Amino acid sequence: MIRTQSESETRNERCRVVAHQEEMSGHFRLRLQSTRVAQEARAGHFAHVLTHDTSFDPLLRRAFSIMRVEGEEFEIFYRVQGRGTQLLSRRRAGEDINVLAPLGRAFSVFEGPAILVGGGVGVPPLIMLARQELLEGRANLNSLRVLAGARNAQEVIGKNDFAALGLAVEVATDDGSEGEQGLVTAPLQRLLQSESGGMQPTVYACGPLPMLRAVAELCVRYGAKCQVSLEENMPCGVGVCNGCVVRVLTTGDAYGQYRRVCVDGPAMWAHEIDWDGPA
Repeated sequence: MIRTQSESETRNERCRVVAHQEEMSGHFRLRLQSTRVAQEARAGHFAHVLTHDTSFDPLLRRAFSIMRVEGEEFEIFYRVQGRGTQLLSRRRAGEDINVLAPLGRAFSVFEGPAILVGGGVGVPPLIMLARQELLEGRANLNSLRVLAGARNAQEVIGKNDFAALGLAVEVATDDGSEGEQGLVTAPLQRLLQSESGGMQPTVYACGPLPMLRAVAELCVRYGAKCQVSLEENMPCGVGVCNGCVVRVLTTGDAYGQYRRVCVDGPAMWAHEIDWDGPA
């Protein structure tokens, strides 16, 4: 469904920067104040942020997963990788930032044991998912496993956030500088194999597209349900421009075999996505 202008406007406000810090090289945690966003946001929702107030360069907002909500505040975590995020990284506590949030389709709530699989900056929405499901009683420390992949030890995200929830993180890095060397799909495959013949946990994943494709393939192989949060550029964020479509295996509406990640996602069931089809 395309959001109307009035629906989008109700989600648009200027949010006060409460704290903004660089946690690792080029990676920032931004805490913003908004009672409404903190009350409405669910794990998997995103914020569409106007990174500057001084010009139309860059013109478009940037989409960031909401990582945490508490009280009247919410947090996002991002990596500087272009002009927009460079400008955002200069914003200071006490300033106001124009934000459109919360947007998108959230993760489905847990209905049993779960495995969270994050790659790089795909970890933040899983931090919110773990916290949400633990606080609301649908998960406990014995029913939830967390896997995180990164290029190296310096880029492993979220260990302290998960530790604050009582959760350990199994890490895999490309260079072996932390955890096991290799892809995060290796420990995932071992966990799914260990449950073979029993009740498979549901897998929730967010990260680069090749990682999500590999996670989805493993879940099919071992009969596990899988929901992914897709990372796409979202020019409008509200379903108007069709700039973030993904090909799916099901049809039935005006968009045929395509879904808009900004409103039909970012969270989608992996078995509905055409991982091998054209963009």
